[in-house]
Amino acid sequence: MNSMRNIWLSYVLTLCRFSWFWLGIWIYFYLRFTNYTGIGLIETVLFVTTTVMEIPTGAIADLLGKKKTLFVSFLLEVIGSLLMAYAKDMPMLSISVFILAIGGALYSGTLEALVYDSLKENGKIEQFAKVISNINSLQWFFPAICSVIGGFLYTIDPRLPFIVNGGVYGIGLVVTLFLSEPHVDTNKFSIAEFVKQTKSGFHQLMKSSFIVSHMILLLSVSTIMVLVNEMLDSMMSSEFGFTAIQIGILWAVISTVAAVASQLTPVITKIWGYRFSFVFFGYALGVSLLISPLVGILLGGITLIFRSVFFAIFTNLSSVFIHSFTESRYRATTLSTYNMIKNIPYAITAIALGYASNLYTAKLVGFYLGLLICLLLSLQLVISFQMKMIKVNKESLDLPQ
Repeated sequence: MNSMRNIWLSYVLTLCRFSWFWLGIWIYFYLRFTNYTGIGLIETVLFVTTTVMEIPTGAIADLLGKKKTLFVSFLLEVIGSLLMAYAKDMPMLSISVFILAIGGALYSGTLEALVYDSLKENGKIEQFAKVISNINSLQWFFPAICSVIGGFLYTIDPRLPFIVNGGVYGIGLVVTLFLSEPHVDTNKFSIAEFVKQTKSGFHQLMKSSFIVSHMILLLSVSTIMVLVNEMLDSMMSSEFGFTAIQIGILWAVISTVAAVASQLTPVITKIWGYRFSFVFFGYALGVSLLISPLVGILLGGITLIFRSVFFAIFTNLSSVFIHSFTESRYRATTLSTYNMIKNIPYAITAIALGYASNLYTAKLVGFYLGLLICLLLSLQLVISFQMKMIKVNKESLDLPQ
């Protein structure tokens, strides 16, 4: 039953990993060193590193063990947070982001894979949707508390939110020592096995036409969600007119609402299914972005709250869908592969997004992203409808006369 203890420890690790005391104020902290264009450059460092490292770190987690991978992840997060707190210039800030990105890549997918395999080992896999909803609720709820505290810490000393964050990561580092490695479909490490494992992530995401069609739809939405969630929403909150303390409170509200909404995932999956859910939340995201240039501080805050709800539920749906068809021995690798693919557009365009936001405002950039996601979804629906009509016509022609 040690592997079931992993479920409770995963909740503690989630709290530690998402102790983001800097959540509301990071944009102000970065602006002490640079402008929106510079922020785009820093975000490029973050996401290029994360994207490049996603697949190898996923394979490492599957081959060397999820417990060891999580230990190294938290160790790097401690180092990166403290370096960021005491950064004196852009180069040092970029180095801290680079270290944090590697730590984040090691964490990405690893905890989920540990949870899934722990439940599988104990014959309780039907609980996964509920457990992943709980984890994602914590990912939103705890930052809500941290965001309010971080806003006040920032007024005392801009470094404090990052110092406290690093301290909580240290607690997570200790907690990883109490994890148990589940023994489900594991492979031993070797160079040949590493190469094979790395290829397997792509294979799992493309092993049937059903999966491919859903993945195209999923990625059409998730790639733009990354662009908005990672940088654009924070820029918009500043443009809407929120102060540092107000943003801290706003993100607390945003995170709390998203945490509650995350619990709806099992119900939505059961009633709507994956495809309809992906389309619905995709269009909802698009519409919320389309109205961004037209709203002020009140309605702007409301759109940010709604987008957090879309993001929380969509993230859960993505995870449950991918786990539903992935073999255990390839689980972390497959999740990392998916994360890499969805992060590529942001890694490529972060500097351009920062430059465009600096030149035209983040709200206007958001408008065009909203237009893009609506067009992508509409195009896929049209193609899907045409394919069904072709299939129906073909079947009618094959009927006996």
